[in-house]
Amino acid sequence: MPTIFHLSLDPQPPNPKAPTLILLHGLLSSHLEWSLVIPHLQPHYHLLLVDLPGHSRSSSLLPPYTISSMADQVASVIQSHARSGKAHVVGMSMGGFITLSLARRYPSLCLSAFVSGATPFEGVTRWLATNSWILYYGFRLSNMVITDWMYDWMCRMIGMKEHRELRREILGNVKWEVIRDVYGSIVEEFTMEQMAEVDEVRCLSVAGEKQDQVEVTRRVGQVWKERGLSGRLGSRAFVVREAVHAWDLQFPEVFAGGIRSWVEREDLPGEFEVLE
Repeated sequence: MPTIFHLSLDPQPPNPKAPTLILLHGLLSSHLEWSLVIPHLQPHYHLLLVDLPGHSRSSSLLPPYTISSMADQVASVIQSHARSGKAHVVGMSMGGFITLSLARRYPSLCLSAFVSGATPFEGVTRWLATNSWILYYGFRLSNMVITDWMYDWMCRMIGMKEHRELRREILGNVKWEVIRDVYGSIVEEFTMEQMAEVDEVRCLSVAGEKQDQVEVTRRVGQVWKERGLSGRLGSRAFVVREAVHAWDLQFPEVFAGGIRSWVEREDLPGEFEVLE
């Protein structure tokens, strides 16, 4: 029976005491999303990279591709392959929602949580998520129209680094079942009230100023503060100015620095501005 693809990278130089970080990519992406971040993390941590169900090397896994079902499969990877069966969990976009689901439903497996671009959908974002066929055909159309050189130019305009190999994988990961299940489950599983249920794991929620829901991220931080989670656990919300949604491909060193600071319980880099 097919299982979720994972890649294990030991710290360099080797360090048997280094904790595990598991990195969860965004929708339609793959573990290659982290290629620019890895060099800044591997000297310090044991890294687990996965292709989430329905994506790239995990494409053969059968639906459903809901956030909760993917979190169940990531939990198995942590239990089987993380050092001491626990990990610091990092998630971008869809991977961030999976991270939050893990922290809520499998808190004993999560040493901490770092999520970016993963807040309850509101306004137009929520409307599009409830009409995910529009997004599906939008992805399909853009893939047909936008050539590689156009894509590279668009990325340069917003400061994203070149990622040709990842781009090829993204093109192959556009599947109706994945888009339908992911967006549908985010709408159902993530409200402000449910964000407050992430109450046993220290969690950082980050918004990229240019494309993410900054005010919604601010309210997530306020909910955590009102429920006492900021005081008890240290859970907080931040924004990174000038960052796009996939800013792990824009500012990889800053992204990695934020992860390290959060894991080590140090002050976050100056690019992180607290939302209160």
